[in-house]
Amino acid sequence: MFKKVYASSDYGVVLMIISLLKANGFNPLDIQTSPHVSVAGVDIFYYVQVPDEEEISAKEFLISGGLKV
Repeated sequence: MFKKVYASSDYGVVLMIISLLKANGFNPLDIQTSPHVSVAGVDIFYYVQVPDEEEISAKEFLISGGLKV
């Protein structure tokens, strides 16, 4: 199973977060396989997901870099 650690409507930001996590030893899903949610075509969010066992450490890593998760 995978857990969401970050969400954004900005595709580029999500790609950057995924790259950052991968470069630091985490195993996020690629954006092509991550689900996104669209509400009436207005709000689109892309999610960064990591394996269950990486959720806490990935969130701590992102928060330590100044991101709100």
